[in-house]
Amino acid sequence: MTAESSHASAEDGLQQQLHGIFFDLWRFGSHALVGWRPSRLGIEIITVPKVRLFADHGRHLAVFSESGLMAGGALDEAARLLEVQPVELRLERPIGPGPGEIPYTLVEQVFQLFTVTKTLHRAVLLMDIVGFSKAAPEQQAAQLTTLEFSLNLAEEMARAHGLAVGFRRTTTGDGFYVWNERSGLRADIDFFCAVAIFQILFSALRRTTTDASAVPGLRLCLSIGSHFLYHQPRKDGSDGGAFIVGDVTIQVARLIGTALPEQIMVGDFRRPLGLGHGQCDSETFLRAVSERLAGIKDLRVLGYRIDRVSFYLTGPREDDGRHVPSLITITDKHGFEHRCYNAKLNAFAEQGEPYYCGLQHADLA
Repeated sequence: MTAESSHASAEDGLQQQLHGIFFDLWRFGSHALVGWRPSRLGIEIITVPKVRLFADHGRHLAVFSESGLMAGGALDEAARLLEVQPVELRLERPIGPGPGEIPYTLVEQVFQLFTVTKTLHRAVLLMDIVGFSKAAPEQQAAQLTTLEFSLNLAEEMARAHGLAVGFRRTTTGDGFYVWNERSGLRADIDFFCAVAIFQILFSALRRTTTDASAVPGLRLCLSIGSHFLYHQPRKDGSDGGAFIVGDVTIQVARLIGTALPEQIMVGDFRRPLGLGHGQCDSETFLRAVSERLAGIKDLRVLGYRIDRVSFYLTGPREDDGRHVPSLITITDKHGFEHRCYNAKLNAFAEQGEPYYCGLQHADLA
């Protein structure tokens, strides 16, 4: 056995040990692991019943941090706020940066599978297959497979062109929630760009397929907002997948229920630009997305270069010829109002017909 393989085997053993410890504290999902820090004997951990955690989240937002490591007095302060006592557990080796110690990154990697985190701003896509419930089971399976393939290919192309994306998804039965595993303003812009690449690819597939039923019509809704994220770790050490729920998923779900076939909707949102830079709205954000798309060189679909992509919000034509984005208000089945825009995506290839995705403003009538 080489030194590299021996090291990898040792890390696998440590990972399994940590997973087993955290899985027991997780109690089949009834508890969330909130924070940890190295201790003299091994590790100190805070756990809280999830029901309590969600009930208190407005007062203790810090416990939903995307990092579980709470150094120094941060763990004590979190324990005081939550009115719990940290649990100290013995490990075979100390946690630290030195030789033979358990790396901080390894502990954090496993720990995250058992946490509930809250992200205040993240781009999320909900896609829905038109007429899915009327299709035969074989057609439904083929359509979901085509969606999966298109998402995978779009992600690969986006990353190859330098976009900071890593698609995560959960199925809704007749489509997917899709989000970027990375967070931040740049990641949100890049995610919208990756969705544009997906839409172009999917349109190309529809144009060239010999089996039209396998490449269905879609409804898309994009927005940015807050959500909780949690995992479903398995006892064998694997991850059963990530799930998101929150304001942004509620918004896109309510909006897509009123979307027309082939429509692309964008929620009405505000997103901070960073410290001291204020906020941007949906219109400003889409302009940033279009600028980012314009900077992608040599994007090719079906072997042909895409020369230009425009991604914009639609509205009526003014007297001077400009289109002013039109805000749409939708009332859902519960009587709550949600605001959004209709979006259009046009891609012009070096050869062949352009790809026109989405509906024009006049089509909404």
